[in-house]
Amino acid sequence: MSPFVWLAIAAIAAIVEVFSWGLFTMWFVIGGLLAFVVGFLGGPLWLQIVVFLVVSVACLLLLRPLILKHRKQGEEFEATPVGGTAVVVERIDNGAHVGRVETSDHMTWAAISADDSILEPGTRVRVTDKKSIKLVVERI
Repeated sequence: MSPFVWLAIAAIAAIVEVFSWGLFTMWFVIGGLLAFVVGFLGGPLWLQIVVFLVVSVACLLLLRPLILKHRKQGEEFEATPVGGTAVVVERIDNGAHVGRVETSDHMTWAAISADDSILEPGTRVRVTDKKSIKLVVERI
């Protein structure tokens, strides 16, 4: 088996992780990359498989809980503008995946419209929710 199969497995796992944000498949990216190195250096297939499985499962079991704990600590200290007001500074168009607002603390955030309406710059909005790094807003 070509060692480049491991690169393909790592790439597929990376793509899945990008869309899921669950911190589940990223460990298989690491395992796939290390299995690729073993295969590229001439290691037998059984060793490549063992390296892939051991590294992937070990990272999943040991590192995932630490990173999830660290991520939760960051969320606890993050001030959220939900419930506050903001001003649209870049046209919000959900279909075009664009839009930014400025909150009362002069921070700018990526934003989406709660009802899919297009909001022009200067429009005052209320922040109704936060989805990942984007604020969900509605016209006041």
